[in-house]
Amino acid sequence: MASIMILETSAFSMKLLEYEFYKVRKKHKILYKLSSLKNIEEKPELSKVDIILIDACLEDNNCGIDIAIRIKKRFPSIKIVIMSSVPECSFLKKTKSCGCDGFWYKEDEETDIVSIVDRVMLGEKVFIGYKKPINIGEASLNELTEAELVILRSFARGYTYAEVAKDCHVSENTVRYHVKNLTSKTGLHNMASIALEAVGKRVILPWI
Repeated sequence: MASIMILETSAFSMKLLEYEFYKVRKKHKILYKLSSLKNIEEKPELSKVDIILIDACLEDNNCGIDIAIRIKKRFPSIKIVIMSSVPECSFLKKTKSCGCDGFWYKEDEETDIVSIVDRVMLGEKVFIGYKKPINIGEASLNELTEAELVILRSFARGYTYAEVAKDCHVSENTVRYHVKNLTSKTGLHNMASIALEAVGKRVILPWI
């Protein structure tokens, strides 16, 4: 039986997770349900759990992946699965690169959280991301390069060209180069329009 901790600030999502694990209560058990994240990596309860489920978007715009990194440093043997209900384009890559054991897009129609936990507890790495195609203007999200997405995120924060250059550690000429490519690919005329659509479709969360 796997002992589970859940970090989830949405009461509704917590209830859904509780229900799913109640149905398999002989297999897995929720030991702790936390919505407060203050000094989470120092909580003694962590030593008692096998796996932690963390929502990617937590209170006060905290990123659950950052919380996971801190926990993994202190308790590397604990399995961690990041969950998300938004298709923010950086979540899946960050989850893989930081050493987490799984990612679950909550709206996925083919998988459920219990099956993810089953597989992770058997030693598998399981990453279930957003599968449906997303367009920004005329361009598929997959057509945009990593560098273009970084530039786009800075513009989504309301930065000027000079601020974007500083934020991304590139020259303003490089920013203009990427802007030209972004407007060409998307068919949208300026970065404000591109950023507005990306944020509206939640593929870019500016505070991440």
